[in-house]
Amino acid sequence: MALLWLGLNGTDWSSWIVGGPVAFAAAWISVKLLPTLSWHWSVGGAIAFAGWFLRESLRGGWDVAWRALSPKVALSPAIVCVPLHLPPGAARLFFCSAISLLPGTAVVAIAEESLCVHALDFSPRVEEELRELEDRVAALFGLVLPGPKETAS
Repeated sequence: MALLWLGLNGTDWSSWIVGGPVAFAAAWISVKLLPTLSWHWSVGGAIAFAGWFLRESLRGGWDVAWRALSPKVALSPAIVCVPLHLPPGAARLFFCSAISLLPGTAVVAIAEESLCVHALDFSPRVEEELRELEDRVAALFGLVLPGPKETAS
């Protein structure tokens, strides 16, 4: 809130007579109105996820660069819709964010029970990779996902 006030008023330091208390009050109110977060990361899950995510980012980045620079490699873009197994909340949002950070994929729609992802190159492996990412996010948040995985294209 203080940075917002500074951005609006520049170096007019006399404005802080009003801006200081207002920024403090706005920050305090926003913290009080936020719902309490009830999730915790597993340390082991975080380390495992970070290593896997780094490896997949490098592999995916290399694949996208290869496809961009090689005219011989055909692209097969598609929208892939899969059911979500993570519960609504922080884990599901983290899952969707992680998908968009991996090269060649981007979340295009999120429904209550499913997710649609744009994939640069469609293959059966895309759904398998999404399931693997969801499993790893579940482990990161210490969640157990329900029974058998079903997929839909």
